Amino acid sequence: MKSKRIMLGVVLFFSALCGMKAEHQTSVPPVKAGNFTYTLGSGKKDSLYALTSEWILLYFYEPTCEDCRLLTEQIAGSEILNRLFAEKKLQVLAIYPDNDRELWKSHAFHLPGQWINGYDEYLSIIPGSNYLFHSLPALYLLDKEKYIRLRETTLEAIENAMRRIK
Repeated sequence: MKSKRIMLGVVLFFSALCGMKAEHQTSVPPVKAGNFTYTLGSGKKDSLYALTSEWILLYFYEPTCEDCRLLTEQIAGSEILNRLFAEKKLQVLAIYPDNDRELWKSHAFHLPGQWINGYDEYLSIIPGSNYLFHSLPALYLLDKEKYIRLRETTLEAIENAMRRIK
């Protein structure tokens, strides 16, 4: 397990080194998000492409990260996102991109119950995908067809995009 954490650190380091982080980067032209499988607390497996909502807020986080905890609270308190969530136009998929199930499970209660909260049991999401991020938390906004509309962005940029779209 320690070697897997080291591998995650190496991937994050090289992502940063290659300049993959951009605060308000949009994908022009849009890039199709890579599909991946995640594991839920029940042990059930599901996939990104199984989600059918008009918009998907893909939220990569670390259970013990203070910035992640603060961002979770901000997302949960967002008026525009809560309205779209209530209208079934937005789904939040929170993913812990590691496989320490016990750590993930011990912090799962920090996320709103209506969000989908999963972890990467087989460490298959980051390698070979277009989810190379500089640091956690990392936010992506995907449309219904799973195209990345905002990559490694801020909550403010997502809220602004959602206000324009309605």
